[in-house]
Amino acid sequence: MKQFINLIIFTALLTACNHTESNNQNGNTAEPAKTIKTASHVKIPNSHLYIIPPAGFAVDELSGTLAQKEGIVYFMQMQILSGYTPEKLFSEIKTEADKNFPGSWKEEAVTVSGHTGTIYHSKTAAYSQYYFAFTDGYTDEMIIANYEEKDTATDKGIYEALKTVVAEK
Repeated sequence: MKQFINLIIFTALLTACNHTESNNQNGNTAEPAKTIKTASHVKIPNSHLYIIPPAGFAVDELSGTLAQKEGIVYFMQMQILSGYTPEKLFSEIKTEADKNFPGSWKEEAVTVSGHTGTIYHSKTAAYSQYYFAFTDGYTDEMIIANYEEKDTATDKGIYEALKTVVAEK
């Protein structure tokens, strides 16, 4: 499990350093439905993704996250790993979550700004995590949000914020 968490963190950091233009994974060339980015949206560092964060979050350029000022709570961008489909990646994460923390894995299909996506939730040894990925080829970027499980107000704020994501290319 520790190696798996380290792999995710390493990959996210590597992606942040080597971020390139995202591609449409499904090969669709049709323009997606227009999204509305408001003045309240904040760019997640190293990404094309914008989110309306819960109160108390600010961009932390040093860590490449959108982080809460107090505590260890943040949003970060990650590319879907090369050679993986979202289904394969999340299947492996689900397997680890079910093995180490049975019952912690949850998934919810959502429509955000006219695009379909999935919000996944799991528990790890140190944190609870949300993952958000579009499933209609809108972007191959995903968002990871980490927080301490004991903070239920932060949990709800993060969950609601994920429903405000828009991509700007």
